[in-house]
This record gives sequence, structure tokens and C-alpha cells, in this order.
Amino acid sequence: MRAFVITGPGVGAVADVPEPVAEPGQVVVEVDRVGVCGTDMEFYRGDMAYLRSGDAAFPVRIGHEWCGRVSQVGAERDAEWLGRRVTGDTMLGCHACARCLDGRQHLCEERYEIGIRHGWPGALAERLMVPTSSLVALPNDVDSVLGALVEPGGNALRAVRGANLLSGDSLLVIGAGTIGLLVAQIAQAKGAEVHVMGRS
Repeated sequence: MRAFVITGPGVGAVADVPEPVAEPGQVVVEVDRVGVCGTDMEFYRGDMAYLRSGDAAFPVRIGHEWCGRVSQVGAERDAEWLGRRVTGDTMLGCHACARCLDGRQHLCEERYEIGIRHGWPGALAERLMVPTSSLVALPNDVDSVLGALVEPGGNALRAVRGANLLSGDSLLVIGAGTIGLLVAQIAQAKGAEVHVMGRS
């Protein structure tokens, strides 16, 4: 299988890597679309904070904004996922700590982050192995480009909700990247007057 692998700052290439194999509670997804995030660029530049903290190390297989179709399941009980179009959560908690049991796996101290933390391989590859607990089925009317935008869209939605915007409020979005533009669209849909500041 081919995947994009970053082996050091400014050094990355498509390489042959082992095929993922689903164990019980896991699936393999044939990746259809992947977004490249600012976090991925930080890994490529070598200045991602997790590299300094020890939560990540080279080589890194990036890609946490993705969608695809389930091609393999690790247990018969998960057969309902076969052939389904999916995306999934980036944050994979331990499912045992108080934070995970409270539904806050994104704060789990032992969490994996797909393509980011503790070596879980990312989706900038032909195939990706993920736990079934992280999967979200994509409706047929959501195309693959939008499917890969679910993760940054979720970040943008959370930011807008956190701002407690009311119709008619003004919002300044600083940064016209993917998440900034998604924030602007969501806030505008909520009736806010939106201004975006970015580089031209």
C-alpha cells in the first residue's frame, strides 16, 4: 500500500507501507478524499508541538480530515459497516478514564489522534484502519469533498457555538484558511454580520 510519509523536517514522500489489518472493533477504509490541515504542515516543517513534547515522532503518516468506504471489518459483528461511506473522529480515547466515560475522549491523556499523536497512521494513504467507535456514516447526498470537511467543519461549528452569536451580531474572523472560512459561513448562516481578515 502507498502512503505519504514525513521522515523529517521538510522531507516527505509517497512510500510503500504495510497494509492495515482490522482487528475486532476496527475497520479498514478505502480512502477517497483527504484534507491537508495546518497541523499537517507543522509536521512537514518540523515545528509541530507534539514533536517537542514527545507525543509524536518521525516518521509521521499525516491525514486526519478524511472520508472513504469501509472495505474490511475485524469482526463479524461489525459487518454492517462493510461498503458504507464514512468519516470518523480524529481523537481516539482509551474508553476507560473518567474523561472518556464522560464523552470527552478528546481530553483523554492517553488518546491517539489519527495522523497526529502516538503514531496512529493517518489517512493520506490508500487505506486507513480506524476503530468502529470513531466512525460516522456519511449520507449519500454528502459528496466526498464535503465528507473530508467534516472534521474542520466540526471545529468551526464548535467555535461559532462557543461565541454564542445572535442574529445581527458582528463577527471578525482572523485568518482566511479552511477553518476561518468555515466559521465565516456558519456564522453568516446564523445571521451574523461577518468580516474576514487574512493575507491577500
